[in-house]
Amino acid sequence: MNTFNRVVLIILLLLAMVLCSLTLVVPLRSLQIISQQAQALADLLRRIRGVVRLPVGILLALIVDLVAVLLIVLEVRRPAAGAIKVEQASGGEVTLSVASIADQLKAELHQLPEIVQAKPKVSAKRRGVFVEVDARISAQSGVPNKAERIVETIRQVVETKMGLKLARPPKVNIEAVRSGAGASRAQEGPASGLNDDQDTDAEWSAQGTDDEQSGVSP
Repeated sequence: MNTFNRVVLIILLLLAMVLCSLTLVVPLRSLQIISQQAQALADLLRRIRGVVRLPVGILLALIVDLVAVLLIVLEVRRPAAGAIKVEQASGGEVTLSVASIADQLKAELHQLPEIVQAKPKVSAKRRGVFVEVDARISAQSGVPNKAERIVETIRQVVETKMGLKLARPPKVNIEAVRSGAGASRAQEGPASGLNDDQDTDAEWSAQGTDDEQSGVSP
C-alpha cells in the first residue's frame, strides 16, 4: 500500500504543478479555457434527460466516495508488525519475528502428550503479544485440565523463554477428537482382507493339485 500511495501522490503533485504553473503564468487564458470547457460540459449534460442524469450522478458519486474511503482506511490502518521487541534484553535492542514465536509455540505444544495438533496464531502489538491457538486434543483427556496446561505452556514460552509480554491472556480453541484406534483398524482392514484372499488362493491351489494327482494315479 505504501508504494501505491507514493505513486498516487506523485501523479497528483505533477498534475498540480502543471495546472498551477499554467494558471499563474497565463491566468486569463487558463481561466478562459476552463470556462469554455465547463460551458461545453454543461451543454452536454443539459442534453441528457434528468431521469438518467440523476441516477448516473448518484452512482458515480458513490463509487468515488467508496474508493476515497477505502484509500483513507488503508492509509490510516497500521499494518501488522512482523517483529516485536524483547523487553528483558539488556545491553542492546533485540527483536523477535512473529513467525519464530509461532514456530517455538508449535514445537513446545506438540511435546505435550495430549496434543494431537496445534496451530498457533501470533500477532504483535504495542502492548505486547496476542496469542491464539487452535488445538486438537484426545477425547479421553480432561478438557479443563488440559486447557490450563496449554495456557501455562504458552505463558512459559512467551514470557519466560522469549522474554516477551502477553498483551492479554492467551485464547485457546480446543477440539476434542477420538484417538487413532479407528485409523489403525482401517489400516488393518485391507491387510487382513489380503491375507484372507491369499489363504483362499492357497486352498484352491492345493485342492487342484490333489485332483490332478488322483486323476493320474491308476
